[in-house]
Amino acid sequence: MAVTQKRLSGPTQITTANTVAYTTPISTTTIVKQIIMTNTTSVAKTVTVRLKPAGVSEANTHDILSSFALSGNETISFACSIVLTNNGNTANATSSDQLISFASSNTAVNLTVVGIEES
Repeated sequence: MAVTQKRLSGPTQITTANTVAYTTPISTTTIVKQIIMTNTTSVAKTVTVRLKPAGVSEANTHDILSSFALSGNETISFACSIVLTNNGNTANATSSDQLISFASSNTAVNLTVVGIEES
């Protein structure tokens, strides 16, 4: 099995819309090791990051970080070991665990996700 350390997502500006930041690829187990969030404005913002399991509807019960407050111009590095899997033959919401993110304001918060993929 190949083990690859990589940037899984970003850096990208997140919006107020619930947006998929990462979908676990086919035949892959992923370990999210770090979530980095940067507020690029001088005004406080909030960020939510969710782990949506494969095959279920997104809900606030999937929140890893819920309305996490970022002060103006603040950067936070959230260290973790979150396992995501793919249990099918396609990389989509039915077969893959996904990371979903959104913020309290558009074009204010950058998100970068770093981890390990094993396939």
